[in-house]
Amino acid sequence: MRTEHEPLQRSAGARRAVIAFLALAAVLWVVSAIASIWLPDPGNQVIPPFRGWRWLQGWAQWDSGWYFAIATGGYGYVPGRHSTIAFFPAYPLAMRGVAQVVGNAYVAGMVVTLASGAAVARLFFGWLSARLTPAGAWAAVGLMLLYPYAFFLYGAVYPTALFVLAILGAFVLLESGRPSLAGLVGAVATAAQPTGAVLVIALAVRAVERRRAIGGPLWRDAGVLLSVLGLAAFCFYQWRRFGDPFTFVTIQSAWDQESGLRTWLKLRFFEDLTTLPDRNVLGSLSYLAHPVLTAGALALVPRVYRRFGYGYGTYALLAVVVPAVATKNFFGMGRYLLAAFPCFAVAGELLAGRPRLAKAVYPALAVVLLALTAAYSQGQYLS
Repeated sequence: MRTEHEPLQRSAGARRAVIAFLALAAVLWVVSAIASIWLPDPGNQVIPPFRGWRWLQGWAQWDSGWYFAIATGGYGYVPGRHSTIAFFPAYPLAMRGVAQVVGNAYVAGMVVTLASGAAVARLFFGWLSARLTPAGAWAAVGLMLLYPYAFFLYGAVYPTALFVLAILGAFVLLESGRPSLAGLVGAVATAAQPTGAVLVIALAVRAVERRRAIGGPLWRDAGVLLSVLGLAAFCFYQWRRFGDPFTFVTIQSAWDQESGLRTWLKLRFFEDLTTLPDRNVLGSLSYLAHPVLTAGALALVPRVYRRFGYGYGTYALLAVVVPAVATKNFFGMGRYLLAAFPCFAVAGELLAGRPRLAKAVYPALAVVLLALTAAYSQGQYLS
């Protein structure tokens, strides 16, 4: 039974979730700074190179350079070669805006990521508290914040945190009876990553499911379909600029990421397994973590359906399956799975009922998160 104090309790809990996020962020920023300054030269695997305080450079690695290039110089396309058009615009646009204040696009990316991650913690707790017990909600938040690849929420110059925030925001707005706003926020997600397209389907399914429960015509929730506008606008831009509305797909061949039977059957993954003995321990464990985490997330999807309904079940399924099918060898799934927030919710609920297991899981996750943050800041390609 709901009480008059419940909204206040949720608000206080959401604030504590943000405080927990910021406390962890402080620790991880120290770890990243140590990795950048006092450990051997990290190599700073980013082009253009980071220009600024060295203790910040650990957050700018690998694809961060592409987002920097878009934020500072816009899009370009050279057929058959690595080009900025492969990357979606929402995050570099946010970087460009914040850079007007902080003066450095890389630092702007860190600010966008950190602010988005804090907002994710707040929204996720609010969403959880309406569906789980307090213990379950805190367990789920803990799992997401300590997830080994959660460093993408704390400062890495990647669009992951903004993407997860837009997805959570769209669902929260829909549940509060504002489908058009949900669609507009969802458009940020579809303009942030290619996999954002799954949100359009999931929001529609959840809108129908919700409308059947509360009554009224379905057209009242048609605003959720506005979520496709982010992807549509990017495709329109590509068509006008490069003559191909799906240039971001065409250019994938330059990254050896073409779709097809080899990718769908993951033949590259099985070929790569033969090279594992030649990798270092961290490289081998990191490589194998992606398919293992993918399998674990898929195993949780049926429980998502049972606990939260078809809308969230459909979203969780698509959020796991679509990027898994699209990757040639599962690599990157550790990062992509951060968007599968309903899976974290049911995992937290299960863990909340097993306090002895929780006492082992959380410290283990924390240690791995710290290690991967340091490794990422040293230029290790992890996800």
